[in-house]
Amino acid sequence: MIRIGSADLAEAKRLHALGVEHNNAGHPLRAIRLFRRALSLPVLGQDADSEAQLVAARIWISLAMSESELYGVERGLAALAEAERLVDLARHLDLSALLHLQNGYIRVRAGHFEAGLEHLDSAVALIDHAEPAHASNILLNRGSLQLYRGQLGAARQDLSRSAELAARHGLRVEEFKARHNLGYLEFLAGNLAMALKSMDEAQAINAEVSLAVALLDRARVLLEAGLHRESDDSLIEAAALFRTDRLSKELGEVELARAECALLDGEIAAARRLAATARDRFRRRANDRWRRDAELVLLHADLAAGRPGGRLVGPALRLAAEFRGAGLETQARTSQLIAAEALLRAGRTEQARTVAAQAGPIRAADPVSARLHTRLVRARLSIAARDAATARREIRTGLAELANHQAQFGSIDLQTASAVHGRQLAELDLSMALAEGKAAGVLAAIERGRATSSRLPGVSAPSDPVAAEQLAELRRVVEGLRSIQSDAAAAEQVSAQRRRIAELQRALRARSWQAAGSGSAPSPASLGQIEAELGRAGAGLACYFDVGGQLHAVVLARGRSRIVPIGSSVTVSEMVRRVRADLDVLAQGYLPRAMLASVCATLNRSLARLSDLLLTPLALPEDRLVIVPTGVLAALPWTNLAPMKGRPVVVAPSATAWLAANRPGRGAGPVVAVAGPDLAHSEQEVVAIGKLWPGSRVLAGSEGGRDELVSALASATLVHVAAHGQHHAENPLFSLIRLVDGPLFAYELDHTSRAAEHVVLAACELGQATIRPGDEALGLTSVLLRLGTRSVISGVARVPDDVAAEVMTGYHAALAAGADSASALADACAASSTPAPFVCFGSTW
Repeated sequence: MIRIGSADLAEAKRLHALGVEHNNAGHPLRAIRLFRRALSLPVLGQDADSEAQLVAARIWISLAMSESELYGVERGLAALAEAERLVDLARHLDLSALLHLQNGYIRVRAGHFEAGLEHLDSAVALIDHAEPAHASNILLNRGSLQLYRGQLGAARQDLSRSAELAARHGLRVEEFKARHNLGYLEFLAGNLAMALKSMDEAQAINAEVSLAVALLDRARVLLEAGLHRESDDSLIEAAALFRTDRLSKELGEVELARAECALLDGEIAAARRLAATARDRFRRRANDRWRRDAELVLLHADLAAGRPGGRLVGPALRLAAEFRGAGLETQARTSQLIAAEALLRAGRTEQARTVAAQAGPIRAADPVSARLHTRLVRARLSIAARDAATARREIRTGLAELANHQAQFGSIDLQTASAVHGRQLAELDLSMALAEGKAAGVLAAIERGRATSSRLPGVSAPSDPVAAEQLAELRRVVEGLRSIQSDAAAAEQVSAQRRRIAELQRALRARSWQAAGSGSAPSPASLGQIEAELGRAGAGLACYFDVGGQLHAVVLARGRSRIVPIGSSVTVSEMVRRVRADLDVLAQGYLPRAMLASVCATLNRSLARLSDLLLTPLALPEDRLVIVPTGVLAALPWTNLAPMKGRPVVVAPSATAWLAANRPGRGAGPVVAVAGPDLAHSEQEVVAIGKLWPGSRVLAGSEGGRDELVSALASATLVHVAAHGQHHAENPLFSLIRLVDGPLFAYELDHTSRAAEHVVLAACELGQATIRPGDEALGLTSVLLRLGTRSVISGVARVPDDVAAEVMTGYHAALAAGADSASALADACAASSTPAPFVCFGSTW
């Protein structure tokens, strides 16, 4: 028979164990309710025996963590004092270790690092007396503290021991946390691809734990990688989980990280609002550690918003002193640099220089964002002191550091996204060069800050069976959606399939981010190299750039270079958008005659206006042209402009990229022509092309699926694809070609090792790209160029099927007769009575 006291004690232990599970899973409110219920049991009251007192002490220790999370450090320490009062710790070394663990944890969370470390060191000294779960947590917490202190070697040692211990005892929650923090360690070490890989591996442990903290940490990695919008999505998800558990401090961390996302996105008002909210939240909790971080982001936002510099100097210097006092040198230096920028804005140049000098040197462990900020401030100070040489040196060093940062990624997605960190530095570089008025200097500045990803080699990712399954499902769902999306009765099913497509695309992108790159980026080509190659090719070059909303061009022609002002970039952008819209309307076919005439007239007016703006001032004498566009000009159908009619033109992301693509070919190889489904003229088109190339292979009907096209791209010299295509502006790696067995995504090609020398995409829109900061282009055509394809012919707007067939047959006839790709395209487009928005990208072939 069980006595009532024993039953109560068993119930207390049960409630305690349940509460610990909720605590570990990140639900402190649920844990508190269970701990309080246990402590209210009579068996744990004032007359409790020694065993009951031990149980009560353990509950108070557990309660301390939950109370400190929700109500602040004082409530947590008060609970620990209750535990200490109940038992003689000298006789219970396991409890003593646990008490030190909790004491250290609570103090660290409140920002009291030194006191926290003392307790955690004491806990480690008693670790042999601790239960496996407590021992793992002791090492996990000390390792996490070392992370924040920047002691990465010590952190790695503790976290690795914690993960091994947890794995040995089957403690999945503890193992998840330790392995996730090892991923965070890689983030702090600057190894972002490895950080994402480690975090994904931790998540695969499938521990029963709230993912809110993991989402928050992952968002910080994505932010540093330049994916600020994806980071913000992750933060919104984390906030919802934190809000459920009423974790005010963690919500403040989310607000702060979202403020940083907004800053990087140029949403200054949102950044100020979020940072101020986070600061107030931390102030109310008397959490100085996070209050300081929030004030730092707020100062950044205030500076970006143009607040008077004189008002920001004092707060920035006070914050720098606070960070320094806490031993946080990187944050102290950032505060000091903001003070220097504020002084510079206030016209107090000498003081600004002194304050910036006190910031100290860049450290090897600094993240790229902090390094580039330092370079930017130093360059601005040098400009104020009329020391242009030093300013240029800082800018060049910073942009080289950024290029090497981009080179750490194997994924073109991250390579192009991370350019956002160098936006201000590249703009300053270009402004300085333009002010000096030398075309050579401007071109060099453009090449330093533009399209770095085009200089980086492609990476062949290892076989990934999980990604292969996800891709197969994605293809099935996309095809399934296509068959029902116009059915009003299937609205619910359509919504579900769209959600699934978004989930699969997110998962596939995340897997691609784990790929590591080469680690270093080649230097841009010199003016001499570019001029020599232009001379050899008999071509002129027009490189467009935007400074302060005004378009200009650097022109290289017949050994001379000059800068030509163009006009408002807003006006040009609007004209380009109109041209593409009119081309899309014309591609619909079967328009009423009156509407057709109206659209054609509007299109011709816009094209004529663009010719006047973009080409007439250049007065380029050469017949052959290399165009290096900026922004929206990358999607302009250059071959449709009247001065370009019949003129060989190639469009390249940078002069360096054109030079690299203009290399000798690998020699003659097979030609493969592939026809996609649901096009009236595609089979006729590829059969006609096959006849022009003896020995070629034509894939039509049931042939010409994904595997055949991927194989052809890897083995053939020339590949022609006549199929439907679609560019996804928001998710460009999932731009697709529709083949007989479903879609082939740009994402899939990014993971192959090579592509044919010349590829023709006689499909709609696949010449389009999503343009990121630094004129980094992302789309199917840019992926092929990155893989080593010398030349890609693709359309920047929709193309009617019959027009594509007519132009492409003419194109291949000229190509097979010996013309180069740019000349053949120029002649084929000129011969068409309907505008065909095809462009030759990369170089000639």
